[in-house]
Amino acid sequence: MPRTPEVFVAAHGQDDNVGDPALRRAMLEGLAPSSRRHVLVGAASHAYVSALGLRGDDVTYKSRRQWQLMAFRLALQGKAAFVSNAGEIQLNRRRLRINRFDRALIALIRARGGAAISTGLGVRTPSGSHSPVLTSLARACQIATWRDQDSRDFARAGVVRPDWAFALGSATTDLSSDARPLVVISMRGDSEAPSAEWMSAIGAIRDAMGLRIVVISQVERDVARGEQLAVEFGAALHPWMGGDHLAAEEDLRSVYRRARLVISDRLHVLIFAATEGAVPIYLPATHSTKIPRTMATVGLGHYQASAGGGDEEIRRITRLASTQQEVLARVDAARAKLEELSRSMNTVISGGRAS
Repeated sequence: MPRTPEVFVAAHGQDDNVGDPALRRAMLEGLAPSSRRHVLVGAASHAYVSALGLRGDDVTYKSRRQWQLMAFRLALQGKAAFVSNAGEIQLNRRRLRINRFDRALIALIRARGGAAISTGLGVRTPSGSHSPVLTSLARACQIATWRDQDSRDFARAGVVRPDWAFALGSATTDLSSDARPLVVISMRGDSEAPSAEWMSAIGAIRDAMGLRIVVISQVERDVARGEQLAVEFGAALHPWMGGDHLAAEEDLRSVYRRARLVISDRLHVLIFAATEGAVPIYLPATHSTKIPRTMATVGLGHYQASAGGGDEEIRRITRLASTQQEVLARVDAARAKLEELSRSMNTVISGGRAS
């Protein structure tokens, strides 16, 4: 007989980032439809919480301690299930404390016949010393998914599935390659400024394809960098200055639906772009493996370039710009995997076995 446990799920994230509540909304959508959900939102603003798409009977917690106490109380009664937060994790002291608590909670839940799921995580730096607690946590869950292969290999347990944000966006059948006159640029404000070589590459792409540059900021702390780039290119600026995350997301998506190319060093800028029919290109000022390894999970890891590649690299980018149908096929495949994962999660929560 199916169980109807109360589900404890964390969904907090960065309040100044439109992508953070979005990827958690994708994970929460359809999760445990018959269960009461206890959602840890931490210090998130009302706008962030509104963007999670919570149900009317969800219980939210700003205090992790209160959320933990309630989870243990119901776990002791055999009435709790656990679902991890999704997104990036840093293996610092704070994360180690959280992992130790989660491991103890999962052990209790499993001992009482309940479900435990870890999903959608990516380790910021999946190298160096192995984390036994992380491995133990993943192995204790009936389902453990990572958004990139390096994170899974570092954890030594679980499987790889797409970032949850691929589940969002327009139906691919509604997207066209027509009326896309833009190349959209969005760069981090907390890393090295783009070089003269990078600026030259962007100008060459614009000129080769006859596109118009629009500079956007999907993260509030990137606004100043965006302002600098807009001045340099004489381009339109489309910043997010905080406020309503859902309205900002739809506004940004409307820009991506008019873009042929989106060039960024922000992961969820590129994922949003792909789900709206733009070709996503990782062209960083400072290289990191995070985006290529996460995009590789859906077959888009090669959609990256180097500003120092000269004319041949510009020609390669212009060739990639004509591969919209390949991008959309990858998005559809990612969505199918996430739909299957969502069904498996609900099966496990209700007392069945993962497929």
